[in-house]
Amino acid sequence: MSLLLVSHDQDTPGAQLLEDAVWQLAESHLTLPGSLIVESAVSAHYLLEHLRGALRRAGREGTLLITPIASAEWAGLSAEAEAWIRSRIA
Repeated sequence: MSLLLVSHDQDTPGAQLLEDAVWQLAESHLTLPGSLIVESAVSAHYLLEHLRGALRRAGREGTLLITPIASAEWAGLSAEAEAWIRSRIA
């Protein structure tokens, strides 16, 4: 499984729509304001097309950026979020 960072510009209903779409493909994910970190076996391109389709079906548009995470640095995450990330990129 790989980790993919999904950055988006959606409001709360749009962010929920993206999260719901992620559950169709992902083993697990972490929700952050304006982004998701997705653990999945699919490629960044496949996830992009899947999320774009979910937005289109809901009549929404917006920016999506999806990139693999091989390593990361952070500040301000909860201990639970830090542990979730560490366990997946170790």
